[in-house]
Amino acid sequence: MRLYTSVLIILLLIIALPDIFFYLKLKNKKAKPIYIILHLIPPVLFTGIFFYIKFGLIHQHNFRIVAAVMWFYFFFLLIYIPKLLHIIFHFLNYLYKKKYSRNNNTLNRIRVLLTILVVGIMLVSAFITPRNFEVTQNIVRAPNLPASFDGFKIVQISDIHLGSWNNKHNKLKSAIELINRLDADIIVFSGDMVNNFAEEAEGWGPLFLELKAKSGKFAVLGNHDYGDYSEWKSVKERNTNKLGIKQAIRDFGFRLLLNESIYLKKGSDSLLLVGVENVGKVPYSTYGDLNKSIKGFPHDMLKILISHDPTHWEDEVIGKKDIFLTLSGHTHAAQMGIRIGKRIYSPATFVFKYWAGLHKINNQYLYINRGLGYIGIPMQIGVRPEITVLTLRISN
Repeated sequence: MRLYTSVLIILLLIIALPDIFFYLKLKNKKAKPIYIILHLIPPVLFTGIFFYIKFGLIHQHNFRIVAAVMWFYFFFLLIYIPKLLHIIFHFLNYLYKKKYSRNNNTLNRIRVLLTILVVGIMLVSAFITPRNFEVTQNIVRAPNLPASFDGFKIVQISDIHLGSWNNKHNKLKSAIELINRLDADIIVFSGDMVNNFAEEAEGWGPLFLELKAKSGKFAVLGNHDYGDYSEWKSVKERNTNKLGIKQAIRDFGFRLLLNESIYLKKGSDSLLLVGVENVGKVPYSTYGDLNKSIKGFPHDMLKILISHDPTHWEDEVIGKKDIFLTLSGHTHAAQMGIRIGKRIYSPATFVFKYWAGLHKINNQYLYINRGLGYIGIPMQIGVRPEITVLTLRISN
């Protein structure tokens, strides 16, 4: 898990601004030195840990430490957001007092209520929402869909990030049970089974083997499934980790598609299921080869593509009319959004043109699953983990 320099600077500012403010208040009130020292311990501790995350975590291969760092981020925000709110409202009250020569008690009440609201939302988003799985139902229509595939049901899951669950298998059990009740023809996993390490997958096999689908379970790798977010002592160690991740996915009962295709057969009809390795904007995260995946297969056969990063659809897939459906994940919808009616508004829109849900250009569809897991911070604010059902239908 990388901490970019720009993010580190922002985090240090979040520490410095409120703690300098409270330090000056303590000095002005001539507080005892012990209180000043106690006040300085948290910012020094947080600053030290952030520097460790920036410069030391990349060399750490213990997935439990990575999971602990995510919770560290959560508790950091839980402490410092109320501090920042206090400063903002203190400044507003200062401006009010300067103009009217008295305090505004209403501002103080708003500050308290807003702090309670923010803390409440954070607690719900960390301890309730990540296990409140949502099933989304979608219809995908194709004008030349083979008759046998009319009503064919695809259940898509994505971005489980097993290391974030810290071997707490029961937290995902309800999702497995929910998926099995959907009576899938195929189950598709669109990448990011782990955060970085093969060890994250240990012990999860029995749970994933419970997943049932009439015509099989299929998977591709996501950007986190290559171990590229750590420095390794040797190429051999890196490759051993990567092979371990691939084998774990296979041991879970998935047919792992590595730049290859497989026929889906129903009755006398066939579709081609194509799985590419990760194709991303960052050069080191690009392993996919769409042309290699479909080489030797009929050009005009209808194809379903599994490709982890949805930017691949825009960059290479649009216009290849034989690929009528692409299944992606990766974005998590930024693990944050506001639902108004049937639409979700998310900061992900500033990073991705297509970041969640079903999109269509001409007769080509893209579906982006929000993921079952989380990464970075163990919160999902306003967006629930998703299980997607896509039912194929012949266009009228």
